[in-house]
Amino acid sequence: MVKPRYIFGEAWSIARSGARQTLLAIGLIALSLYVPALFALLSKNLGRLSTDAETPAAVITLDPAADGRGIARRLADDSRVREIRIVSSDAALARFRRAYPELGAALGDLKEAPFPPTIEVRMRPSAGPGAGTAVAAAARSWPGVEIAESEEEIGRRFSDGVRIVRAAGLALGGVLVLAAILSVASAIRLALDLHRDEIEIMRLMGATETAVRAPFWLHATGEGLAGGALALVLLYATYRLGLNYLARSPHPVLSMFWGSFLDWRAVTLMPLIGAAAGLFGSMISLTRRT
Repeated sequence: MVKPRYIFGEAWSIARSGARQTLLAIGLIALSLYVPALFALLSKNLGRLSTDAETPAAVITLDPAADGRGIARRLADDSRVREIRIVSSDAALARFRRAYPELGAALGDLKEAPFPPTIEVRMRPSAGPGAGTAVAAAARSWPGVEIAESEEEIGRRFSDGVRIVRAAGLALGGVLVLAAILSVASAIRLALDLHRDEIEIMRLMGATETAVRAPFWLHATGEGLAGGALALVLLYATYRLGLNYLARSPHPVLSMFWGSFLDWRAVTLMPLIGAAAGLFGSMISLTRRT
């Protein structure tokens, strides 16, 4: 029976005797988790936009003198349409000012709103792909309609971009985690060399392999846990710095990338992944007899 006090004491001794290697391993694990987590943060915010139920499937631009309500009623006759929203010129100008506060102020002296009225069309989930395109194509020939454009293709391309960002983060993260595991394995081998005499004495006194290896397992797991926690701190610091920058200099595009932080499940997972990487690295290093 190996006492926990002994295991923790020996693990702390290992960490102190190779402080430089310990800090290096923690830093590499933190870097290996920070980079993919940053990609995850970006893809999370972009994914929120690509799946936003408020995104219209089609936008119809009207002549200023057109009967917007009549066109809206005609659109409502289509069973595939879920919602129709008429956006007046004044409402479009207000949106522009909210999205581009610096440019919006320059339009304050205009007597007329520079944006034509539009109708935003949102489809039912059961409408299927291409429904927005079909509605836009039919509306182009109606009186009072200047332009009718489908937003579905843009949405698909946006979703593809989000998937690419997510896949790139996973691929890069996998490579970096593998490098971190190998770094932990190397650090454990160095620690074994430093404690070779102690290990031989323990074996001569009848210590089991579990008693010999458990402190190294705990040491490596602690390195991974600390690296994961450090990566989480760095990621949150980056997020807060981004928020502070956008608060001082609002930007309509950059704000899309920085809307919210990771959820609690991803936050909990980062230190656990680090701990698992550390433990796995130590097991690789200790596969041969220590």
